Amino acid sequence: MSQNSSFQTGRGLVWNKKKLFSFIFVTALLVTITPLSSFAQTEKAEQEVAETTDTWLNTVTSGSEGVVDEVVALYAEDGVLWGTVSEQVRDTPAEIGDYFEFFARLPELSVSSYKGCVRMYDEDLAINSGYYTFTFSENGQTKEVPARYSFVYQKNGNNQWEIIEHHSSALPEAPETLEAVNPEQDACENGLLVER
Repeated sequence: MSQNSSFQTGRGLVWNKKKLFSFIFVTALLVTITPLSSFAQTEKAEQEVAETTDTWLNTVTSGSEGVVDEVVALYAEDGVLWGTVSEQVRDTPAEIGDYFEFFARLPELSVSSYKGCVRMYDEDLAINSGYYTFTFSENGQTKEVPARYSFVYQKNGNNQWEIIEHHSSALPEAPETLEAVNPEQDACENGLLVER
């Protein structure tokens, strides 16, 4: 009986070691996979935000009949806009619409360049900031306006990215005493570099 009992104990010990090794293996695998999965999710979200910015750029320059409503639909209901040529902050859909009634209807409006950096701050919060240059026709001549921007995006209840804050302003002329930064240094570390 004692032989049988020690056999049972030995067998149980072997079985417990197998369980322990399996547990350690699965735990190590999960620890290894989780950062990769998280990285893939961040990369996917950055790409979605970049595509949402592309949608904004393409919509605002589309010249379509419904352009104003189409652009306003990209902003959250409580979204805020500080437009490139606006003297005031606009924080209602009607005020944002009023701004784009002017801006999106500039003759031959287009984006001639665009470079930004998308950074994730939460799975539902992202910022895309950088430079864009708008061109349009004024009195028969092409006018170019280089500007800087910051879009703050949040996912809404429909799992869609929408603009909650947008600031855009024409690039100022820097004072001579301010040392220039090499544009090649805009590498967008810790984010997704986007450009056209």
